[in-house]
Amino acid sequence: MIPRRPLLLLLAILMLGGLAYAWYPSLGTIMLVAVLVALLLAAADAVLALLTEPPGIKRNAHNSMSLASWTDVGLMIRNDTWRTLRMQVYDHYPASFKARGLPLDAAVEKGRTLEVSYAVRPTERGAVTFPACDLRIASPLHLWWRRKTLPVESHSRVYPNYSTISKLLSYEVSNQLQVSGIRLSRRRGEGIEFHQLRDYREGDSQRSIDWKATARMSRLIAREYQDERDQQLVFVLDAGRRMLAKDAELSHFDHALNAMLLLSFVALRQGDSAGIMSVGESRSWLPPRKGADAINGLLNHVYDIQPTAVEIDYLAAATDLAVRQRRRSLVIFLTNIREEDSDDLRAAIELLKRRHLVIVASLRERALDVTLKQPIQTFEDALLYAATNQYLDSRRESQRLLQANGVFVEDCLSDELPTAITNRYLAIKRAGIL
Repeated sequence: MIPRRPLLLLLAILMLGGLAYAWYPSLGTIMLVAVLVALLLAAADAVLALLTEPPGIKRNAHNSMSLASWTDVGLMIRNDTWRTLRMQVYDHYPASFKARGLPLDAAVEKGRTLEVSYAVRPTERGAVTFPACDLRIASPLHLWWRRKTLPVESHSRVYPNYSTISKLLSYEVSNQLQVSGIRLSRRRGEGIEFHQLRDYREGDSQRSIDWKATARMSRLIAREYQDERDQQLVFVLDAGRRMLAKDAELSHFDHALNAMLLLSFVALRQGDSAGIMSVGESRSWLPPRKGADAINGLLNHVYDIQPTAVEIDYLAAATDLAVRQRRRSLVIFLTNIREEDSDDLRAAIELLKRRHLVIVASLRERALDVTLKQPIQTFEDALLYAATNQYLDSRRESQRLLQANGVFVEDCLSDELPTAITNRYLAIKRAGIL
């Protein structure tokens, strides 16, 4: 039991009365009666609070949550007691979450149910548990707080940030992607795979005219093509120590996951399939899939994969992938290239190039760009500037060697990665080189 402000105020009044008794002994009887009444009231109020059944609590938490996105959590409080319950509610959310709106103040009338809510923001992926809920219930005379912990356990999964995909599903995909900086458009008349016949329009190429159909219909008919469908994308996701670096509150690994999901969504809408191999302390494999459930399959496969402080063996990963993925595919390495990786990575790429087309997407630490923009005022600043330039030069040299070997390389910051690899994929589709 925790004293409330009215009880503390009552005690303060009694103490003042005690001081008055020191000056006026004739107040002794009155003070004794006042103290006894206060003790009886406090004791009776405490007993009633302990005898009152706590309310019932039910938590409405989403089974799936998106990393770094605010999500509402609802609490339904049922009062079956003989009086209105006034309380403070503090939910036990996972340690990796941030929360706003707690504690909650609630007053639940007898025989009624009240629904309250607060918001949480996950900062780590994986399976999480909401274990319990803490209540501070006011006693009938509001002299005490009765603290009660109710074991209301519920479970959720925190997935990579799929909020972008959720927004895209609400709009026409091509228009919304253009807003995001992704250039998705269907070309008239030219392409890889025949789509349909339609009336000739001003601006169409004369090569698109279907002369046989024109002769039959007695008006100009053009052929419309679309990018080839039913191709395969395979992501090779570095889950080693390089991907533990952070930009803001998310690791490079989480940024890579978000980019992978966006590109997978676009590819699936283009009629292609997507799969993933993660390479870290252990190796996991999800073969390319297509269809409406493919994104859910990718989310369920990667949501609890965490990067670890291990070195990645690119050649072993490429050998494993070459065995598993026989069909020609677009292989996308999501990693962070360093100079010391060049030989191993080039050998791995050379192995995969025998059958596949390869993109290497390398995440660059934002701190490097920030360092180069800082004014040089001291000798230490000059040393840091020179070392950063030397490091970036070595990265660029590693990337140049890969490009000279026929590999598409994207070197970008974490927030640029989704647009960069998606535009590269679309350019490859339009060029028909996959």
